[in-house]
Order: sequence, then C-alpha cells, then structure tokens
Amino acid sequence: MVNKFKFIFLSFLGFVFFLVPFEIAGESSIMISHTVNFVTGNFFDLFILFTRLCAWIVMIGTVIFTFYTSQNKYLNAVFKTSPFNIFLRVAGSFLYLMVVNGWFEQAGIAQVILDGDTGGLMAGEGGLLTTLYITFFVGILALPLLTHFGVVEFLGVLLGPVVVKVFKVPGYSTIDAIASFVGDGTIGIVVTDTQYQRGYYSKREAYVIATSFSVVGIAFAAAVAQELGFSAIFPIFYGSIIVVTLILAFITARLPLKKFPQTYYEGKTPKETEIPEGKSIWKHAYDSAIEQADSTSVGEAFKEAFKNIVNIYVSFLPVIMAIGTISLIIAEYTPFFAFISAPLVYVYDFIGFSTEVARQMAPASVAGFADMYLPALFITESASEASRFFIGVLAFTQLVFMSETGMILVKTKIGLNFWDVLKVFLFRTIISIPILLAITNLLAYLGIISF
Repeated sequence: MVNKFKFIFLSFLGFVFFLVPFEIAGESSIMISHTVNFVTGNFFDLFILFTRLCAWIVMIGTVIFTFYTSQNKYLNAVFKTSPFNIFLRVAGSFLYLMVVNGWFEQAGIAQVILDGDTGGLMAGEGGLLTTLYITFFVGILALPLLTHFGVVEFLGVLLGPVVVKVFKVPGYSTIDAIASFVGDGTIGIVVTDTQYQRGYYSKREAYVIATSFSVVGIAFAAAVAQELGFSAIFPIFYGSIIVVTLILAFITARLPLKKFPQTYYEGKTPKETEIPEGKSIWKHAYDSAIEQADSTSVGEAFKEAFKNIVNIYVSFLPVIMAIGTISLIIAEYTPFFAFISAPLVYVYDFIGFSTEVARQMAPASVAGFADMYLPALFITESASEASRFFIGVLAFTQLVFMSETGMILVKTKIGLNFWDVLKVFLFRTIISIPILLAITNLLAYLGIISF
C-alpha cells in the first residue's frame, strides 16, 4: 500500500509541479515559474542576500580547498576541482558579487561588466542567475518526485518500443524531454545526467537525449515570442520548435558518435525494459514502477537532491556567471560575432532575404552560442516578420548556449567538452536552417507571416 502511494501520489505531484500550468495572478505557468515570480516579487532583497552569501562561500571555500584537504570526503568532493575550474568558480563568484553590489561603479572598465546587457543581464534583478538560483533549488529538490518513485519506469516500459525505434533511446527519456519542453532545458539535462549515473542510459543514449531534447522551456519561449511580436501565433511558433527538434533528434540518433559508445557509467548494470512472457505491457509497467518505489527511501531521495543543489550552487552557477558574462561582453563590445557570421550573410541573401535583413540575421544566428536571448535582441528591430520568426525558432533548436545549457552539458558526467558543445551548436544550426526555411516559406505562403 505504501509503495502504491509513493508511486501514484508522489509521481502525480511531480507531474503537477513540473508539467501542469496554473493560472496565478492572471499568469498561466508551471509551478517553478510561479515560485520564481513569488520569491523575486516578495523576498527579492532577502533572496539576493542569500545568493551573496552563497557566492562568498563558494569563492572563499574554493580558495581554501585549493591548499587544504578535509577529513570530510563530501566537502572535498564539493570544493576540490581542477585549476581551470578554480579560476572559473572564483571569477564567477567575484563577478556576481561585483554586479549585485555595484562594486567599482566609478571605474570606466567596470562599466563593461556592470552594463545591463552584459553582467547586468546575468545577475541582479531579472538576471539569468537570479532565476537559476531559484529554479535549481526548487527544481532539483522536487526532481525525485519525477525520477525516483516509479513514473520513469512506468513510462519507460510503455513508450520504450516506440522511442527506441524512432530515436534509439529508452522510453525513460520521455520524462526528460517533457521536463525540458514544458519546464526548463537545464532541468532536462540534470535529469538525463542523473539517470545516466543511475544506469538508465548508456553514454551514447545520454548524449543523444541531452543534446536533442534539452531545449529551453515553453515559458521562456513565450517570452521570446512576445519580444519578437509572435504572441498571437505562439502555438505555431512553439510547434515549429518541436517539429525541428524532433527531426534533429531523429538524425542525431543515427550519427556514428564514436566518442560516446554504448557503455554504462562506472560499470552500472543497465536497467532493462523487456516485457516478461505472459505479462501485458501495462502490468509490467505498473510492476516495474512499484518495484522502484519500494527500493527508494523518501528521505534518502531528498537528501540526495539537497546534495545535488549544493553541488550545482558551487560547481555550476559561478561557472555559468563567468562564461556568460565574458560571452556577453564579446557580443556587445566587439565585432566578433559579425565577423564569424559573415558567410551567413550570403546564405540568407541567396535563400530569399534582402541583403539588409541578411546582415541582421547572420550575427543573430551565431550569437545564440553565447546566450539564448541574444538572437532575439539582435533581430528584434528587423522589419521582416519571416526573419524574426526564423531566428526566434533557430535560437531554440540550436539548444546549447554557453551562459547556461552549454556549461551544464560540459559539467555533466556524460563526457562532453567545450569542442563537443561547439560541434553540437554548429551541427544543429546547419541542419536547422533548411528545415526552418521550408517552414518559414510555408507560413509565408499561408499568409501567417510576411517576408
């Protein structure tokens, strides 16, 4: 009875929390988004004080543990890291404190960092890190509801045959994709990495899932659509993102991927989804879920989740702050993106956009590697609806951006490095362009958007 309760009730809570939108104060969104809005709207100053304390702890702790080894293995695992990551953690923590405290405001060079389009976009009120601090805390703490009490096993058995055939990954990955599409891409990556370490995915499968389905969620897509003037056709906008994403996933699953073999994390025994003879698929799905619920202690699951929060606060967020701020400074203050995107001007000109519009689209197409929101900022003034739609959808289907998902992918146990993430970005950009060209022209033909 207890196991049935854990599977049915706790899994239901997980679905409701992550996947069901509620209307609160006139805004329809999932609970994570409402939680972010509630905290920032009612306890913003207290919350920023908490994040400052976290940044100080990370900065000081990382420096201390560079020279000191504790008898506590957990503390060593949290704070000890490579020289490069030491630099990124300390730099990211310092930059965060610099922005939220307004340090060195009178210094000219500091304005480059404190600018609302660089460091100011990353930290402080409305900053990416402000949202991530809350999203990760609430999301990771609630993740066991989706991953530990049987729903993953239940869906894995039911959807396994279809998903394996189409995308060559286990049915378990459905929950990762849903969490990303409806919730947040970063959560999807963390779920995939967690499940990989638990033996649910091979290295190859984890790579395909993390680099194919971990798109930014529907709430952020709605914000970008509004910025670009497509709120009225948002279902078409987001539907286009889903269509292109699924096509790319189908292609990615069939790539050689020699660096990511069909091996499991540290000798983990792979989780099997074969249906025993004489048992229906529904019965086997239910029995697998109950078995998982029985093997999982609620207290241990949430203790593990809290440890993951600490690890993310120490290992992920300062690194995201450092890389994101540097990338945004390059985008804002140098012609770097215009230079590296120059060949795309001729591509967009050739496929039907005016030269003026093509010059706006080209840097927007590569700027997304720095931050997800940059393409929208680059193209928002374009007079061409088709160009805004094209770039808006492309920014999502590219999937990786170094201020957030790119760095999180690098920090997972799946084995991606910076160059792997860059390859993912380039591959998804190149394949997305002809698909999006077809979709954009179809919508223009139907009179939904104009060139």
